[in-house]
Amino acid sequence: MSLTRSVFRLLVATLLLSSCSQVAGDDSPVVARVYDRELHRSDLEGLVPAGLSHEDSLAVVKNYVDQWVRQAVILSKAEKNVKTDFSRELQEYENSLIVYAYERQIIDQLLDTLVTDAQIKEYYNEHKGDFLLRSSIVKTVYLMGPAKSSACAKIKRIVSRSQFDDNDVVELEELASRNGFSGFYDASVWIPFVTLQTAIPITAYNEQSFLRQHHSIAFSDDSLFYAARILDYKVSDEISPLEVQQDNIRSIILNHRKIDILNKLHADLLKEAEKGGHVKNFVLND
Repeated sequence: MSLTRSVFRLLVATLLLSSCSQVAGDDSPVVARVYDRELHRSDLEGLVPAGLSHEDSLAVVKNYVDQWVRQAVILSKAEKNVKTDFSRELQEYENSLIVYAYERQIIDQLLDTLVTDAQIKEYYNEHKGDFLLRSSIVKTVYLMGPAKSSACAKIKRIVSRSQFDDNDVVELEELASRNGFSGFYDASVWIPFVTLQTAIPITAYNEQSFLRQHHSIAFSDDSLFYAARILDYKVSDEISPLEVQQDNIRSIILNHRKIDILNKLHADLLKEAEKGGHVKNFVLND
């Protein structure tokens, strides 16, 4: 663990323990004591979510108290052996929490969360180079079932048809249902090629070559029959389809909007403070 992370955890623990153990005038019963620190029953208010059983509630409380005790023991020992003054770090941490809470409040007030399909498409078209695939994806339907089933031959004929459409998907799903097969039938969804390989034991040393040559797959092992129809594919380093990236792009657009809101907020607040004469910069320039 890095020194920075250790210091951060110590600061957080200090804040939590001091807030829970040294509140003046707290007359509620003490539920735990470690050296000069006390955890009161009032500190546990709101800890247990509504609707929990009595046993689960006790478990939540016990876990919290156990954690508090362990942290208090460590902190008490650390205080006796670490002479560093963390008042500055604590103040900076508190400041960052206050600023974060205020920025979240402003974002909640001003953020336009509506992202249209047209905006997503525009962003996609302008940034296609940012959406290169790291691995192959496919549109496919696949199924597997008993190798001795009388339906195997018909399933093989269906997935091998030169023209394959939604009616074929429906026919496969019905055959599977009647004959104890399981499978995936949403041909509109892009899935990782590795997902298909996990479901159907196929080996592709060269994915691009395999996908180009195999529109249909049908074979059996000792106990199971496997079949698949690959309707479309994209290999690694090709541009990812828009429908795969829609949620990602929506998040990117919203994040850009948040950044714009915060940048404007910071600029406006600085301008307001300077205009009111509340900013005095005493740093001398060479």
